[in-house]
Amino acid sequence: MTKRVLVTGAAGFAGAYMCDYLAGLADRPRVVGADIAGGGVKSCDSFHSVDLSSADRTSDLIRSVTPDYVIHLAGTFGTDDWRSIYSTNVLSALNLLEAVRLHRAGAVVIMAGSAAEYGSVPVDRLPMTEQLTCTPVTPYGLSKAIATQISEYYHRVHKVCTMVVRPFQLIGKGVTPRLAPGAFASRLAEARRSGSSEIKVGNLAASRDFLDVRDAARAVWMLCEKPAAGQTFNVCSGKPVRTGDLLDLMMRSAGIQVQAVVEQSYLRGNADADIVYGSYDKIREHCGWQPVIPLQDSIRAMFE
Repeated sequence: MTKRVLVTGAAGFAGAYMCDYLAGLADRPRVVGADIAGGGVKSCDSFHSVDLSSADRTSDLIRSVTPDYVIHLAGTFGTDDWRSIYSTNVLSALNLLEAVRLHRAGAVVIMAGSAAEYGSVPVDRLPMTEQLTCTPVTPYGLSKAIATQISEYYHRVHKVCTMVVRPFQLIGKGVTPRLAPGAFASRLAEARRSGSSEIKVGNLAASRDFLDVRDAARAVWMLCEKPAAGQTFNVCSGKPVRTGDLLDLMMRSAGIQVQAVVEQSYLRGNADADIVYGSYDKIREHCGWQPVIPLQDSIRAMFE
């Protein structure tokens, strides 16, 4: 019997790539997308427009789809609006897990956490591993840490097969301009159109762990196929890249050279750690996953 996979946040950046990945598998499952945005996703077999902050709508969704796997990628970031963050990142996670407990207790559930859960980690504690105590420094990071605790609770108390993946900074075509790679791509494209000789940027000295979104989608499915209930896994490249070096690579790929001008309003103060990178040893040891797409290929795809 064909397995059914429910992907929440299917119309978003990571969600759309997840659906595309599943649709391209040789042993293709039935892909069901769900998102608060309407319009559907072309690689989904069916699509539900639903607000997961509604417990009733979420229960209806699980009863209707009866998924074998739930990949929860719906979420929000880049805002200090606690009401929006709580509703989207915390309440939706709670509603989804409660609906699974009541109506599809045998499903495998993967929740998307974030490297932001770790907070600001001293250099001598890097790379970040899953054993680190989470001390988030942003409302987004805290909301994801709370959602992780909810996921662990549902496994520990209700025996739901939950896992959490903590992606580091995902990169690829279509990444939001609210993140540095997406902002750079958008501003470079505009500079190329307008003939401008400069773009505005934030902190170019910070180093981040960039991972191709297609590698992340493959990691999620490998965990679906080999569940480790109650566990959390980093999904990352395992190496830091200076943001200024990323911009240089992107300029070469875009075929444009401009001056980067620091805009003070783009700086994030204490929330902007100097260096962030993780270890993927745990997921590699568990199911054999490791990143395979070079950063240059990810950048090239952004300008295709």
